[in-house]
Amino acid sequence: MNFIELFSKIGISPSFMQDFSLLIVIILLTVAFAFLVGRGRLIAVLMSAYISLALLEAFPGNYLKDYSYELIFFLILLILFTIFSKRIFGVYISGSQFLWRIFTVSFLEVVMLLSVILSILPKKIALGYISENAYKYLVSSEFHFFWLIIPIIFVYLIRKRLN
Repeated sequence: MNFIELFSKIGISPSFMQDFSLLIVIILLTVAFAFLVGRGRLIAVLMSAYISLALLEAFPGNYLKDYSYELIFFLILLILFTIFSKRIFGVYISGSQFLWRIFTVSFLEVVMLLSVILSILPKKIALGYISENAYKYLVSSEFHFFWLIIPIIFVYLIRKRLN
């Protein structure tokens, strides 16, 4: 049974349902990400994502002609840098009394990674998963830049308050 059709019959727009579904998925991914990665690795994943994105952009384009190769290349770099970056990025988010910080950084990282992945995918394929509004808020140039910069600003601000 298609829930979007069911809700459209009672007057709820399909676009709203897609956006609401995306929000639920992001929240679930945030919680899973926070528990799976943990506070000791959140900053390492964040730095690994930035390095992977920079290397993807610098990689010669004639080798990565298809979006699927770009996506696989980005994810492999992200995983490798995360695994091997423990000594490089030995910074972590402090203590359990600051659990909200862990979930906030997790949320910002999930949305940043989602923004990067959706920007790699062709628009037609991405719109098969999310609504036009969500695509605009995640991938348009202004918001894509925002999602790339806000996690590092947030980490800077919470680290400055701790010191």
